[in-house]
Amino acid sequence: MWEIYKKEFLELVRDKRTLIFTVLLPTLIMPAIFGGVAFVMDKMNKKAQQEELTFIVQNQEAMPAVVEALKKQENFKLVSVDNINELSSEEIKQNIKDKAFKFALVLPVEGQALLKQGQQAEIELHFNNASLTNKIYQRVKSAIDDLNETQQKSLLAKFNLDEETLKGLTRPISIKRVNTADKREDTGEKIGWLLPYALMILILTGAMYPALDMGVGEKERGTLETLLLTPVSRTKIVFAKFFVIFTTGFLTVFLTLASLVIWSLVALNVFAVEAIKKLTEVIAFTDVLLVFTMLAPVAAIFASLLLCASIYAKNFKEAQNYMSPIMMFSIIPIVFSILPGVQLNSTWAWVPLTNVSLAIKEIVKGTVDYGMMGIIFLSTTILAGVLLYFCNLWFNREAVLFRS
Repeated sequence: MWEIYKKEFLELVRDKRTLIFTVLLPTLIMPAIFGGVAFVMDKMNKKAQQEELTFIVQNQEAMPAVVEALKKQENFKLVSVDNINELSSEEIKQNIKDKAFKFALVLPVEGQALLKQGQQAEIELHFNNASLTNKIYQRVKSAIDDLNETQQKSLLAKFNLDEETLKGLTRPISIKRVNTADKREDTGEKIGWLLPYALMILILTGAMYPALDMGVGEKERGTLETLLLTPVSRTKIVFAKFFVIFTTGFLTVFLTLASLVIWSLVALNVFAVEAIKKLTEVIAFTDVLLVFTMLAPVAAIFASLLLCASIYAKNFKEAQNYMSPIMMFSIIPIVFSILPGVQLNSTWAWVPLTNVSLAIKEIVKGTVDYGMMGIIFLSTTILAGVLLYFCNLWFNREAVLFRS
């Protein structure tokens, strides 16, 4: 069996496609993608923050202080438009769409009078908020907040009130939030949903090509018959192929984690990235080992499932058609773990893949229940064993191996 394992594994290592999916993808391409996305998002946010904002103001004479406050802001530019006070909401919308200006403020005609009476004046801000990196509202709000503070001080002096009295009048009861979660739990809750999703997809991707090659690939090359003639039982052949697929899938996620750790240390020590520093402070090396342990039976599940599909397929094209639903039905349980309110308990601990996703999230948060981890590891290992047993039965059926 181990001779077959060595033979199959060496053949895969010599294949350039295996090196791409198993080595280059996790060690270089994935970190480059993550780093590139983070870099681009940072650049886009900075660009949005420094972008020149052209704007118009309707009824400028009603609240001149607002106009002056905006004009003083960096990269704000007031533009003139014909019949500005007669523009309807639809016309403003169309002008923004045509990029005549970035936003428009509609000031209430009685705005100044309302402020003098100590009442609230409502300003309309028209802008396109479809972009995720849009900073128009935040930048305009920052300018208006300064005016609000000035107006508040004026009102306090006018009505002979102090700030504490004002707080009592406007908000008699205040709620002070005290977060009982420590730094690690807070960070883990924010990033813990992404890690299992990415790692499991990598396992599936890393195991997919070897499974295709060692099942239907051998059928098309005509080497399967030769392998069956060797004095090795079919069960041992199945186990050899299974261990090769398991190795490549697990090796993919191992190299990914190792690469991310190395690149994180580089980013921390060379570039002094603050986010990486916070992450390394809360996640220990033992946590990484525990994540590996929980992923081992997942790799076994994917290896058995993919090998079953590859053995059953008549040709490479048919096998590829089976891969899409396998990936889809593998992703759905992982997505369940992302849903709000889904927490690791005695029920979810028995749901395949969802349980491991939730377990990894708990590991990252530092709220590990080792008893629950044991249940999850046991249930996932049992499922992997059942699938491997079925794969063995599949391989021992001539009608399956040589479908025409």
